[in-house]
Amino acid sequence: MSANITDISALDEFRRALIKFREEVGVAVAEADSEVKSTFIWLERDRMLHWRRMVPRLDEELVGAKGALYRKEMQTMGTGKRPSVIDEKKAVERAKRKVEDARERLERTRRWLATLDRDVSLFKGAMSPIATMIDRDLPDAILRLRNMALALEAYLATPTVTLAEQVERTRAKVSSMRRGGEIQNAEEEARADRERAELEADERALAALRDEALRGIAGGSASGGIGGGSGGGATGGAS
Repeated sequence: MSANITDISALDEFRRALIKFREEVGVAVAEADSEVKSTFIWLERDRMLHWRRMVPRLDEELVGAKGALYRKEMQTMGTGKRPSVIDEKKAVERAKRKVEDARERLERTRRWLATLDRDVSLFKGAMSPIATMIDRDLPDAILRLRNMALALEAYLATPTVTLAEQVERTRAKVSSMRRGGEIQNAEEEARADRERAELEADERALAALRDEALRGIAGGSASGGIGGGSGGGATGGAS
């Protein structure tokens, strides 16, 4: 059995496309992972610490504003009237709003961290198949395509027709010598038989290599999900 292989360049083109695809997907996954980590670190180490420091500080400012208001309320003017405390009351209200805002932001940061932590776990779970594809499946597919191309190149380089013709010519020569009486003794006839046997053995060995290459091609096409993509590249039919 032999195959009429006409073109194997499509296998190399497909292999190069897979290599490029693996690199691009790897970069995209790395960038997404880096962005997630950066956001998590920013919330945990920057915003959370910032608002944890701000709440006590603003509480102190509120206490100071209330103290200023109380002292102003205790003052009396020479006429017996109390001074205006409008500014002090406004300062207290501003301090209260700042404290409430800081506490709300701190609580929001806590909620965002909890949500992000849960979403990061979901993200990693969803990315696990892609990571497996990048680290294992695609390299295996690329290697299989390379092996298929090498097997086809070895098959195309096998001089099967020339060897068959040579064996046939040797057989015809031996038969002609026998008919013409050129083989005079058993030793010469045995040498001619050995020569023919060696050529036949070479033919069988090359045929076995050819069959093994074809089996390797068929096995590579049936496994790893690559068969469908490479079938268009190595065009041929049984002859």
